[in-house]
Amino acid sequence: MVKKNIYIVLTAVNLRFLQVLFVCLLFLLTSCGKDKPIQPTIPLCGEYLPLQVQNYWDIEHKTRISITGTEVIDGKTYYIFDDSNTFMRDYYRSENGKVYTRRTGEPESVKFDLTADVRDTWEYLYGGGTWTATLLSKTDTLQINNTKIPNCYKFYFDIPIMADEEYYVWLAPGIGFIRMTCGYCLYPYQNLVKAQIDGKEIWFP
Repeated sequence: MVKKNIYIVLTAVNLRFLQVLFVCLLFLLTSCGKDKPIQPTIPLCGEYLPLQVQNYWDIEHKTRISITGTEVIDGKTYYIFDDSNTFMRDYYRSENGKVYTRRTGEPESVKFDLTADVRDTWEYLYGGGTWTATLLSKTDTLQINNTKIPNCYKFYFDIPIMADEEYYVWLAPGIGFIRMTCGYCLYPYQNLVKAQIDGKEIWFP
């Protein structure tokens, strides 16, 4: 009888221990899922400026750049880029490896020539000025936090007769805007913090 009672007590203790262990494991699994979201897959290929409505880019120390719609101008369909830093809309379209831009009341011109050779230059019209655009690299590898992004294109824009207006833009495959810097900026580099491309969010752990 004593042995039977001891067996019953031990069985109850074991069951209680298993219940506590199960609850602890369940808590750890759920809490880990909340604290460590699944890391996104960083694209390694694709368009260097993906054009789709609802795409956006959050750049450090800048307001969000977002594609809010499309508009037909002079028989060509452009994507509308909204940036609250500016008071005029920018319009972008891509054709044959070249990204064309324009503003209201201005003609279009090539901003990003993805078919160019390194060190090629071309004229870029924007904001009433004539800029010299240069493709400086097709192979830059950038690091944001712990993530490396290879095969980035680096573009340089300058008005030769002016000072401190020059700026650089890096484009990453499958992402688009990945880094910016300029002569008059307060910060040496402005990296991409988060983007949404084709409905998928991208960030850099």
